[in-house]
Amino acid sequence: MKIRIFSTVLIAICFFIATSAHAFYKAGEAAPDFNARTLDGKTIKLSDLKGKTLLVEMGTTWCPSCHELAKQIEGLRTELKENDIVFVSVYLGDSADSIKSHTKDENLTPADFTIIDSGEARRNYSIYSIPRLLLIDENFKIVFDEMVLSGKQIKQRIEKHRAQSN
Repeated sequence: MKIRIFSTVLIAICFFIATSAHAFYKAGEAAPDFNARTLDGKTIKLSDLKGKTLLVEMGTTWCPSCHELAKQIEGLRTELKENDIVFVSVYLGDSADSIKSHTKDENLTPADFTIIDSGEARRNYSIYSIPRLLLIDENFKIVFDEMVLSGKQIKQRIEKHRAQSN
């Protein structure tokens, strides 16, 4: 019994630390920039996409929560295109081969920009837990910064942003 209580408390503490260590950005804050390379080897700065609304997913190929988020986003791809939202997938520490294999194995449509982070995105966004999902507006300001959202929640957040922008 004592082991069960201790285990429960330990899990709760770990969850609290993991979620509180996550530095969320507030709506309206400037989005941190970073340099990285795309899946096809080109160098890109996130700010190169300024002027477009960006849905930025940050995660890895091995993370189960990242897989679930990717599936939620996959279900929204048509709506993202219809709303002129650029989907950017940032892989934290994965190789190009593992990303290509993951995308194929999970039957995912490649993102508009698939980025391989060498650590700069992870540092600039203070990523201590994954996945991370951000909506960045045309002015390169944060609209939302979350961990896991359902497809319905993502759609609602985008619709709310669109309504406030008009």
